[in-house]
Amino acid sequence: MIPPGYPAQARPSMVRPLWSLAGPTLSALLAVGLLTAPFGPLVSAITRDLGLSTAGMTTTVVAQYVVAAVALVAPGYLLGRRWPTVIALPALALLIVGCVVSAFTPGPALLAVGRVIVGLGAGTVAGVALALSGQLVRWRSRARLALGLALGAALLIGPVASGMLAQALSWRTVFLAEVLVATVALFSTIASGIAMWVLRSSRPNPPATPAATTPRPGTTRTGGPGR
Repeated sequence: MIPPGYPAQARPSMVRPLWSLAGPTLSALLAVGLLTAPFGPLVSAITRDLGLSTAGMTTTVVAQYVVAAVALVAPGYLLGRRWPTVIALPALALLIVGCVVSAFTPGPALLAVGRVIVGLGAGTVAGVALALSGQLVRWRSRARLALGLALGAALLIGPVASGMLAQALSWRTVFLAEVLVATVALFSTIASGIAMWVLRSSRPNPPATPAATTPRPGTTRTGGPGR
């Protein structure tokens, strides 16, 4: 409770250092790579082994993209601006679960479930990274440019890397490799969140300054009774 005569302090806007974007950026790059992975040789291997039709695989991929687009805005961007670590950690957990389900799926139905889960997690972590890039003061424009270029590169590298790994080993190995990268991103986000919490807690709160009060009727400025 604020004592009478003291103004309510405005809540300062969150300003983040550049290093705080490392974990979310790695997560966003993985997310974009996951969204573009089901193309090229990887799709051919999946449809062949699971007996999927072209229409069935297309429906699965489109559903993944629709879910990712919705999650990019909410909860990713809208809630990620306020609670980035709280939003990013469950999203990365969903990424891991979706990749595991996709890797060990016995049929098309469970594959569709896994890809939808991946879309939900991927869209959320990408939205969090975009939101955090706007909370950098000195490096804001450069960080957004670098993040945009990195995400564009991940869009191109994702299908190529997944196709090469699928041809060398198997398409299930692609999803298992993504689990390892998602785990690294998860721990990076945890470390970034802890560091930001410590940094925020170590900052002293500025003392409140008393506001100028209007003397009551019948009193002087020194508080004595009027004559």
